[in-house]
Amino acid sequence: MDATAAAIQERMRGFFPDLLGVKLLEATPERVVAELAVRDDLCTVPGVMHGGAVMAFADTLGAVATVLNLPAGATTTTIESKTNFLSATRSGSTITGECSPLHRGQRTMAWQTRVTAGDKVVALVIQTQMVIEGQKPPEQLMASLFEGKSVDEQKALLATLERAGAALYRVLAAGETDESAREALLAAAAREEENAGTLDAMK
Repeated sequence: MDATAAAIQERMRGFFPDLLGVKLLEATPERVVAELAVRDDLCTVPGVMHGGAVMAFADTLGAVATVLNLPAGATTTTIESKTNFLSATRSGSTITGECSPLHRGQRTMAWQTRVTAGDKVVALVIQTQMVIEGQKPPEQLMASLFEGKSVDEQKALLATLERAGAALYRVLAAGETDESAREALLAAAAREEENAGTLDAMK
């Protein structure tokens, strides 16, 4: 088990993949490999591994692979999964899953997991994962307002924001009972208006 796989294995401790018995062997953005010992409690009658357990095993690998490709702060969830069952596997055997990318996009990722037991292919699973963007910090949200705009458009936008700030300072000043605090807020409003005027003059 490589270091990344070991770290993810620890994060899964106590959750469903741990209950299932998934053992990660390799975890990189390009490939995830894991194995699972087939137990009686993962089987249907008579001792054949349940299809749902196979699918859950593959889904875990696709999710891990997606996580390794996510931008900072983003999360993921499975939105579609298709499984072709090709052969049965019985209690006492061990299955191996090899997960590789079919598509790694900004909004979705698609993965193919080949599940084998020895030299026998048990199933081929293709799943699609949604990429859920994390909440951006305020400064990043503010910066995104200026993306793709010309310099003049950026100046005009910033002037608008300065005037909006001035108006907010005046609202706060109107509700302030402390005279020194009110004067400080009005002074801040005046600075915002001055900044807006400076930007207007630069157009």
